[in-house]
Amino acid sequence: MRPGARLSILLALCILGGLPSVVPAKDVPQPVPTREKRRATWEGRIYLRVPVPGGGLKAVAKTYTGDPGNEAAIRKATPHKRRSRITEARVPFDLLLPPFREEVLSALFPGDRRVSQGWEHRWKEGPLAGWESWEAVASWFTGSSKNAPNLKASNEAAGTRPEAGCAVLIPEGILWRPIRDLPPPRSSPKEGPGLPGEEAPAPAPPPPEPAPAAPEGEVPPALLEYGADSRGEYAVYRLRRGEALYSAVAVRFTGRISASDVNEMAMKIAERSGIGDVTDIPVGYPVKIPLEELLPQYLPPDNPLHQEWLANRRSADQFTNPYKSAALEGVVVILDAGHGGRDRGAMKNGVWEDSYVYDIACRIHRGLERYTQARVLMVLHSPRLGYEPQDREDLLPNEDAVVLTHPWHKPESQERVRAGVNLRWILTNSYFLRLQKEGVDPARVVFTSVHADSLHPSLRGAMFYIPGKPYRSGEWSVRGTYYGQFEEYRAHPSFSLSQRELTRSEGLSRQFAESLEGSFRRGGLAMHPYSPTRNHVIRGRRQWVPAVLRNSLVPCSVLIEVCNINNVEDAKLLRDPEFRQRIADAYIRALIAYYS
Repeated sequence: MRPGARLSILLALCILGGLPSVVPAKDVPQPVPTREKRRATWEGRIYLRVPVPGGGLKAVAKTYTGDPGNEAAIRKATPHKRRSRITEARVPFDLLLPPFREEVLSALFPGDRRVSQGWEHRWKEGPLAGWESWEAVASWFTGSSKNAPNLKASNEAAGTRPEAGCAVLIPEGILWRPIRDLPPPRSSPKEGPGLPGEEAPAPAPPPPEPAPAAPEGEVPPALLEYGADSRGEYAVYRLRRGEALYSAVAVRFTGRISASDVNEMAMKIAERSGIGDVTDIPVGYPVKIPLEELLPQYLPPDNPLHQEWLANRRSADQFTNPYKSAALEGVVVILDAGHGGRDRGAMKNGVWEDSYVYDIACRIHRGLERYTQARVLMVLHSPRLGYEPQDREDLLPNEDAVVLTHPWHKPESQERVRAGVNLRWILTNSYFLRLQKEGVDPARVVFTSVHADSLHPSLRGAMFYIPGKPYRSGEWSVRGTYYGQFEEYRAHPSFSLSQRELTRSEGLSRQFAESLEGSFRRGGLAMHPYSPTRNHVIRGRRQWVPAVLRNSLVPCSVLIEVCNINNVEDAKLLRDPEFRQRIADAYIRALIAYYS
């Protein structure tokens, strides 16, 4: 069996629950493992003991840490006799790739799990129960036994000597970074649905007395009623306590999100419903929404547009990602940071879009290359900054940004900005076609464009756009003499996809977007309260897919709006480098989950 195939099998076993039994190295003499076995141990530090293949410690470093340069650190951590062949290596926990870190924690602490406040540890459960103490727990989960007093103070109810099985919280603020950055650990079946190896997603904070949730494509009984009068057909929604006409009705049921669209729609619904003062609507008031303004999923089940929407959704959902590698081996991420150059993007509340989303893209780039085996191809580049994240609140304009075509394209005028939008997807498609020539499976390629939105100020959080099939063409190109100077355009001036490929793209992109939703929730990151994943944009009377998605050949393509900078709280968050790092970490966890 090829080593790569064996690694894939072991990763699958790790994620699906097939973990090897673990005995602390100090407890009994350790036999030399076979190539198929590895063991988590605590020997003053947490290690993963692994067999050493023919490639030696350099191969171990590449397989388990993603960086052959970690060979020296592994050699230092591995006891061995001089000039003797090393058959088993000790890989320090903090060097491990995320899936192997998760494997170690699941083996040593089987009852533990990631929670929004930090890490929940079950006292004296698992193979290390004999070594349990506040100092040991602090050492395991915070990186230093000196944090034991803080740990005890955070768990006063547990007492000085907690009982076996007692839940102890390691707060987020002192949690060791290699653990804090992990995707969520495995949950038990009773904890609810979720991806394999994940904690069940925590729902976003709902409005007071929220309406009952419904499966996608279904409307719960009593959520909407339908009727008709002399002015036409309508749906009725009865407002609940604490709900506003803007967010609970205009945003939720009509899909409007820009400030002007939401205000206009709210006034239209108010007039249709006989509401004089939109700030003083009684609880239970029957709000009438014109049927032609509803999103298709909220139309009556027998409505042809609802049936068409549902059929498209079911067709797309038949496609799932076939490639699995939690270490992201062989995965290529094409990463685009929105705007740049003369194009600042959205500018609200003292925050501009381009510099801050570029910093998030740099953090994703660094995290993927440092902690996984994924390869990253960037669409945008700042010669001044490179791809080094900026740990400060006030970021300088990203005026030197260029699109990495041949030659480079610099958006230095409004005409060049418009051309740059097209050159981004032309470069993305050039990357993708080149990867195919190299033999890279299309299922291993992901395209992501990072943005920040400017919406109605009542909305907060992230949104994820995917390429909806009904809003795309099977053939496309761009014309203009300016494009002729670029190698990528001359090589491929036009593109096409079959209807099946367009359907597949929507399905795979939605699968990844839903993985992003779960990762953002678990990371405590706000998301749009209603339908955070959407397959098109609505602005005024227009409905479309952003060009970088609409014209992308990459089957899995997602555009992330990380927050709404027209909301004061979101704008303040985007300035915070820790928030930008949390966005990047959530993206990486979502990608690992998508390929797990």
